[in-house]
Amino acid sequence: MPAASAPGRARWWLWLPLLAAWAASRALLVAEGLRELPFYPAGPDAFSDLTVYAQWVPLLQAGDLPVDDRWQYPPLSAFFFLAGGVGADAVTALLVAIVLVDLVLTCVLAAHTMRAGALWVLFGLVIGPVLVSRFDVVPTLFAVLAVLAAGRPVAVGIWAGLGAGAKLWPVLLLATVPRRSIVSAGAALGVTVLAGLAVAAAFFDGLSGFLAGQGNRGLQAESVGALPFLIRNAAVGGVGIDYRYGSMEITDAGAGVVATILTVVAGAGFGWLAVVWWRRRLETRLPADVAFTVVLFSVVVSRVFSPQYSVWLLGLGTLCLVAPGSRVRGPVVLVAVAAVITQVLYPSGYGWLLAGDPTLVSLQALRIGLVVAAAAWAWYRVVLGPWSHCAARSP
Repeated sequence: MPAASAPGRARWWLWLPLLAAWAASRALLVAEGLRELPFYPAGPDAFSDLTVYAQWVPLLQAGDLPVDDRWQYPPLSAFFFLAGGVGADAVTALLVAIVLVDLVLTCVLAAHTMRAGALWVLFGLVIGPVLVSRFDVVPTLFAVLAVLAAGRPVAVGIWAGLGAGAKLWPVLLLATVPRRSIVSAGAALGVTVLAGLAVAAAFFDGLSGFLAGQGNRGLQAESVGALPFLIRNAAVGGVGIDYRYGSMEITDAGAGVVATILTVVAGAGFGWLAVVWWRRRLETRLPADVAFTVVLFSVVVSRVFSPQYSVWLLGLGTLCLVAPGSRVRGPVVLVAVAAVITQVLYPSGYGWLLAGDPTLVSLQALRIGLVVAAAAWAWYRVVLGPWSHCAARSP
């Protein structure tokens, strides 16, 4: 008996260096975001979103959801932002809350495999300070739990529903559910979302206000579709870029046309994906691969591609890298390289990018090229590649 239990005891010791590495890496990210490190030019906006979140706290405590155009989160997210009311300083309280959620995510991944936990610690450095200063680690935690629940459709639906209640994109994880189980998963997701809305309605007014903020967004300067405008701005200048809905958006006349094209491509892509799913071909793919591919595609065809979207992609990508037989390890690596480039572009180089600096625009073109290449590669490997007759359903 003692000999049999020794490996288990040894495995627990692995948590000590992992948690030490996590603590050191997150302390570094916080220091970078606070501009405490001379070698990391974080820029003035590294933690700007925390300030915005803090401004919402008094409204939420009074039972009102924000009505400004920066509020673009489903109602369940409000309960997280209330964490800013704990303590004397809302910004500090929210920073601590995000770091704690990241710790939970690290532990969830490490419980799956220790290598996954270690990779996520490393990916935190790849992503940079936006990891600890943005809300996006919260839906990413729920998305990872949904993928890890593969084979249990009700659990997948519940976790995806909680994620969608915080930020809409985790609803895409229903693509990982086999057709025979979609009713169970969809019902669980629907009940979870409705229950969350009912709870939110008991505490807050204006539940649907976030829809206007989401629906009215234009073509964000960092998005895939905005790249031609940035290149033209670097070449000849004169491209209109204004602050709207919490980000810098392209305001030239052609921006609306590009946004419409992206919407059409998104509709066609998701329609294609639905057909492939209906024919049960995605059931031969790893759920983590499907999740990463679908979310990556949604990012590429979106009008928005904020720096913190790397949190979503690399959170799911971590599961792909540790899954035996994954088809998308190469695309995950490309996304990781793009995330490193993003740290150069934002926030320290963001003003230069918008001003048309050729070097920064070239880096943005490289970032977009890597992400588009990753999406095309993953789509080919997961959606178009050769099919097998036996399903592989582990994450």
